[in-house]
Amino acid sequence: FCANFLASRNGWPRCQQAWHAECYTCLGQGKFPLEELVDEEGNVWHTQEEREKRVNFGVKGAHLVVPFQCEICWLRQLEKRDPTSADSDYIMYIRRVNLDAIAGRSKKTISAHNNKMARIIGNCKALGKTPSYPPRGPFPNEDCVGMGVAVDMQYESVHAVGRIRHHIQFSSLRHVRSTYTVSYQSSAGGLQEGAAFSKGKGMVRPTRCPTQSQFFMDFLRGCEFRMGSESRANQPISIRATVEILRRIRMRAADETESDLALSNYYYRVGAMLAVLTAGSLRGYEGFYVCLAGLRKHLRSGKNGVVPADYNFHTLFSEDDARKLPHVVITLLGAFKAENGSDYHMINVANVTTSGLQVRWWVEKLVSVCESEGRFRGPAFAGPDGKLESSLDYDATFREVAKEVQGDTDTEWIPSDLDVDGCLGLSRTPRKTAETRAKQAGVSTQ
Repeated sequence: FCANFLASRNGWPRCQQAWHAECYTCLGQGKFPLEELVDEEGNVWHTQEEREKRVNFGVKGAHLVVPFQCEICWLRQLEKRDPTSADSDYIMYIRRVNLDAIAGRSKKTISAHNNKMARIIGNCKALGKTPSYPPRGPFPNEDCVGMGVAVDMQYESVHAVGRIRHHIQFSSLRHVRSTYTVSYQSSAGGLQEGAAFSKGKGMVRPTRCPTQSQFFMDFLRGCEFRMGSESRANQPISIRATVEILRRIRMRAADETESDLALSNYYYRVGAMLAVLTAGSLRGYEGFYVCLAGLRKHLRSGKNGVVPADYNFHTLFSEDDARKLPHVVITLLGAFKAENGSDYHMINVANVTTSGLQVRWWVEKLVSVCESEGRFRGPAFAGPDGKLESSLDYDATFREVAKEVQGDTDTEWIPSDLDVDGCLGLSRTPRKTAETRAKQAGVSTQ
């Protein structure tokens, strides 16, 4: 039952909308993203039919758990007019929001709540007592639960193109909500809700923001259940594979020295980026924080260092002894994760790692390339004009060479069944590679 079944609001006629649960169905089946559960051979899982039924049909008694309004009432409420024949898509999106909100609640919970209410109302009838439950309607003639934003999210889910699938992931869809929430908080109404119970990141603040309502939370859960989520986080590769990729990049750069010096220098910068990210266990974007002036200033530090004869991975050095080790200094300037504002960082890494990563050679080559282009300060990973180069270009080159290594059947350092385009990238692969290698060596990654 619509909460306004027998109510006339703002002069509109009563909607008198009600359905049997199995009759309240999705108006755009096949149009909205729906995750299909399959096994490793691509066979549809046995629970898929029940899953589709849950997200595409109503549930008996759902209007007693979810604040339910029919599509006619919602359109009147949002647009201040009666629906027309041109509103078929609009109504379809509202129906999908309602169904997602219902799917966001457990079917068993809805059924149990419905049965309990029926039993208590029956008891009240036998006793001649008025039930203590509040009236189910009519609802306020305003969008206080975020239906309008939810419709925006549904539209985005249908029309936006995803990177992994043909539609965007649920995690990408949430930006619609966050955009509205920020807009609300900075509005005249949100400005009056600035009081909080505590300070800092654990701040709790009462709010009437529609996207913080219980209905909207139910909708988000149901929407995520329907759409599912598939993430392809960058995976690590072996250090041997990294060393081989660097060797091939170095060969490419050397081959282009005479014919295309600009391309040669580009390859050297990509190689240096991979070496720095891996040796420093850095995230991809952090590589672009490398400061050229700092590299040049500290380039000679640690060049002629000596490793003690009794050294092992668990040896603890004093600060003075550490300076005597063979190392190269990576200098970075920028805003790092979990830090407030930009800061200057210096990371000392081995000239050559035990796995054969020639970090110093790549850093010195990077500095040499920059100086040959007339650059002595600013970001190290920049073009001849001093502007930061594209991370997408670096990523594409890295994956291109990684595919070459994958195609080498003599080594198999990168598994032949690994989706290089989907699973490898400079954003996370070097860091995860470093963490994996540290664990193998028994060294803490913290």
